[in-house]
Amino acid sequence: MPQRSTDRLVDEIGIREASQQCRVAGILFTYRCSIRCRHCLFGCAAERPDVAMTPRQCADALALLHETGRIVHVAGGEAMLYWERLAEAAVLAHAEGNAPHFIETNCSFAVNDAVVRERLGFLKAHGMRGVLASADPFHQEHVPPARFLRVRRIAVELFGERNFYGSFKPDAEIEALTHVTRDEERLRAYVRAASLAMVGTAQRELAKHRDALPFDHADLPSFQWRRADSGTGCAGQFRAETMWELHVDPYGNIQTNCGMILGNTARTTPARVLAEGPERANRFIQLVCERGPLALAQLAHREHGFPIPASVTQSCELCYLTRKHLRQFHPEVFGPAEVYD
Repeated sequence: MPQRSTDRLVDEIGIREASQQCRVAGILFTYRCSIRCRHCLFGCAAERPDVAMTPRQCADALALLHETGRIVHVAGGEAMLYWERLAEAAVLAHAEGNAPHFIETNCSFAVNDAVVRERLGFLKAHGMRGVLASADPFHQEHVPPARFLRVRRIAVELFGERNFYGSFKPDAEIEALTHVTRDEERLRAYVRAASLAMVGTAQRELAKHRDALPFDHADLPSFQWRRADSGTGCAGQFRAETMWELHVDPYGNIQTNCGMILGNTARTTPARVLAEGPERANRFIQLVCERGPLALAQLAHREHGFPIPASVTQSCELCYLTRKHLRQFHPEVFGPAEVYD
């Protein structure tokens, strides 16, 4: 079975290396978050609807994701916001042999050593093998660096270094991350130098720091997940063998990192979506894969009057603006609302 193979691999080489080999599949436990990053692909924030997976729903979705043969994790939003519900899901999944390999957190919950040891220890006791913790200027604008450092220290102690997925930079460098967003010029320099996707919250709050080019410019840059595409299309981001990440969210939506729905667990499974070819999931995804975001924008203009912007900073930004317009006509493909509001 795929899960037994991935479990063995994680035990042998750890979650970081295993994820690189097998790629990942995750639970988006909720779109709510304890913070509001300027760079969030899914637009997660505290003001999002109070919607999260039930323990039964989460355990069932974990079972489906294990069928993909990928390294499975729980993310959000911030799943720790719903700790009691998450803990119950962990108990169910472990009892059924479907514990996730790791959990992703922004570390906002880590107010002291005791709570970190309690929660991570509980998850370890119920089959979880590691932790991914976020550390960058956008997270540390809201989460004190000491909380990330606390999670890193205790996670390495509990799970081992190879099962901590996150920055190993010296403490002083983590603490210095808070300075970036406090100065507009420093923030601008960071955004221009970093590899960032101008979608979701980032499109609204960070694109202004980058140079814009005509929407049809031949050298319009793009962001690629882990693997570069060739040509003008985005097929590498959707094909099963090259797609970096696959998710199931609280509404049962199956998607990758772009807010284009590939299917729903009420009608299909993640493994089936991958087997049937995600790049052919619907006509919009097929168009993006074959001809890229510009072709999607032109379709949206023809069919639904999308006002194509004169200039954008990135082809991903053009795609996001196009998808945001198309959502009002095709919410079954472009969603959920949290990604676009």
